[in-house]
This record gives sequence, C-alpha cells and structure tokens, in this order.
Amino acid sequence: MGDDENPNARLLALSDGVIAVAITLLILDIRLPEGFGSFTDAQLWDALVALKPRFFAYLLSFVVIGGFWMNHSARFNHIVKADGALLWINVLFLLTMSLVPFTTNLVAESGGTLATTIYAGSMVVSGLSLLWIWDHARRHKLIDPKTPPEEVRRISLSAMLVSAVFAISVPLSVAHSDLAKYFWLLMLPANFGLRWLAVMRWKRDHPGEPFPKRDRSDT
Repeated sequence: MGDDENPNARLLALSDGVIAVAITLLILDIRLPEGFGSFTDAQLWDALVALKPRFFAYLLSFVVIGGFWMNHSARFNHIVKADGALLWINVLFLLTMSLVPFTTNLVAESGGTLATTIYAGSMVVSGLSLLWIWDHARRHKLIDPKTPPEEVRRISLSAMLVSAVFAISVPLSVAHSDLAKYFWLLMLPANFGLRWLAVMRWKRDHPGEPFPKRDRSDT
C-alpha cells in the first residue's frame, strides 16, 4: 500500500513490525538445557516441566501484546492523518512494546512482587500512550469525521481501562503476585465488553442503521 493511499502507511508498517519482533523475541528465552538430545524421556520431561514459568510468561505476554496491538489497530482504523507530535507519541508506545521481552524475562525468572510491578508499570505507560495517541488525534482533528461519538468514547475508555487493569495489579501483586498476573488478562474481555456496549448504544440511538466501520485500506 503506498503512502498516497494511506498517509499513515509507514507509521503502521513500523508499528506492526516492532510489535511482531517483540512477540517473536518472547520465544527466544525458552531454551532447553545443553545436551538435551541425549536425555532420557524422564529427563526431558523434567526439563520441560522446569520451563513451565517461562511458558506461562510467554503465553501471558503474547496475549498482552496481542491486546495492545488490537487497541493500537482500532485507533488507526479511524486516525486518517498524522502530525509530528503523533509520530513521537507512537514512538513512545513502541518503546514500551519493545520492553516486553525484557520484562517478560523478569517475570519468568523471578515472578515476585518487584518483577510483577515493573512489568505492570511498563504496561501502564503503554496504555497511557495509547490514550495520548487518541486524545491528540481527537483534539487536532486527525480522526475520520465520520467516526461515531460512541466509538470515539469507547476507544478513549478502552485505553483508560487497560491502564487501570495494570495499575490495580501493582498493589495486588504485594498480596499475591500470581493473582496479579492473571488479573492482566481482564484487558481482553473488558475491551470486547466496551465494544459491545458501543454497538448497543448505536443500535438504540440509530435503529436500523449499521454501526459505522472503517478499514485501514479506506482512503
């Protein structure tokens, strides 16, 4: 897709690339011990079981990054222009995404309160940067004017909700660090719930009209 078709094409390509690399790097920290080819089945099973914390951290971060990618994509389905400030705010978001493999390694190796707090804190910044992207685009009229108010409100709330989920998990990790990690998974059903509420409000206020959608390929 050329820049003439979508002025945000390069921004989106960079963003998708950074997020794809971050997801790929997650798996590189899951390694079997040297010489595992000569292990017996029992030894190999024990080695795999020992990797359970790393597999858990990998799957958790895969879901978290996927959720942030969907949130980012939802914004740029409606943001049709960009300025220099928006580019820098997006770079901040990508910085937090590129940190996820490191914070995932912390959680896999330690899993205690400090590691959980560092992970959650970086994700709070990720959520706030998404909120900043949307708020900047809204205030500077970079959003497609056809975007319904219900969708504008939902996207704003979704970033607040994501940040709140991770912020609440920080004090929760003091009591139970594992429970705090499971709490992070609430970001996905919460976002779907917000989308459902926005569609329901649209149907109530605009009976018979389909909820407006915009795809990245639109011009």
